[in-house]
Amino acid sequence: MMNCESFVTLRGLSYSKALLLKMQLGMQGVNSFITNALPGETFVELQLAESDAALARQLLLDMQFVAGEGKEAIVKQLRRVRRLLVPVDFSARSIKAAHYALELARSLKAEVRLLHVWFSSTGDSFIFNEMYAFQTDLGPVMREMEQKAMDQLNTLTELLEGRIRAERMKGVKVSADLVRGSAVEAILSIAGDYQPGLIVMGTRGKNHDSFRLLGSTTSQLIERSLVPVLAVPEAYDITKFIAPHKALYITHFGKEDLLAMHRLLSFVKPFKTKIFCLHIQSDTDPSLDRIRMKQLKETFLASHMPSGFECGLIETPDPVEGVEAFVEEHQIDVIALLHRKRNLLENLFAPSLTKRLLYQTHLPLLVFREGNG
Repeated sequence: MMNCESFVTLRGLSYSKALLLKMQLGMQGVNSFITNALPGETFVELQLAESDAALARQLLLDMQFVAGEGKEAIVKQLRRVRRLLVPVDFSARSIKAAHYALELARSLKAEVRLLHVWFSSTGDSFIFNEMYAFQTDLGPVMREMEQKAMDQLNTLTELLEGRIRAERMKGVKVSADLVRGSAVEAILSIAGDYQPGLIVMGTRGKNHDSFRLLGSTTSQLIERSLVPVLAVPEAYDITKFIAPHKALYITHFGKEDLLAMHRLLSFVKPFKTKIFCLHIQSDTDPSLDRIRMKQLKETFLASHMPSGFECGLIETPDPVEGVEAFVEEHQIDVIALLHRKRNLLENLFAPSLTKRLLYQTHLPLLVFREGNG
């Protein structure tokens, strides 16, 4: 059975103030979520556990007296929410992900930060094992590699900036970083400094050998990143991009479903998105799944979720095929789920639903890692 924690609601907050309070609470390990954030409304609500209410009220009181450097820090914190980090390797799929991020930035009024990591640990092995016999001085080779990467990064940056000007995207900016190192470690490091609201990455997606690719950069980031990862599959047609008007959240009836759902709401807020909540029904005890779904829906309603969302169960021998059938029937634009921590045996013998969807779906996949807070 699900554990439903007692919540309190802080009302009458401006969206910016609620957003800042949420971030400050998050820095102290406190989960909270914004509700009632609907178009045309002046004030929103912030919901959190009753045990954290005193801290929230104190932080809210402290915010009223912030000035000077403190006020500047607040402004910087608010800007972080509208930052998209896009790792690129200049493959067609990573460039497609950059264009997808730009489309999101158009609605979010966000900044897109491109990141290219060159000379990864894999490349190190090749350079020193294969090339050292032919060239004792690797300096010129390294400089040539770096310059080539810089030229490619500048070209992509200029392409996106050209679109911003031509399509008159207000409030959208593009910047770029070139760093040397191991891809995953470098991305995590930059994300820690830059503090984006989302990491947008390209992935091979459908019609590829999924299990051979489970060690990919995207998959490793999903396992380790504190920032949600949005994976854009290679098969996605960026020329037919539409804002995510319908989102599917796949639940495992975990204790963090409520938080993940509200994080999804924060992401899709500018797009007026309808959300479907779906569980892949187990064969062991369908009646228990129905009870859990009823409880989950009641929990969502009690936390002031928008009334337009729908919850449901599907029974299928293949979860991915079941999800894809639902996606086609309901014309879903983006899939979201909470990636659960798994033990060693589970990872060895049964790839997670997250990984299977990562390599088999044709839609963008938004993944929150369990325990992100």
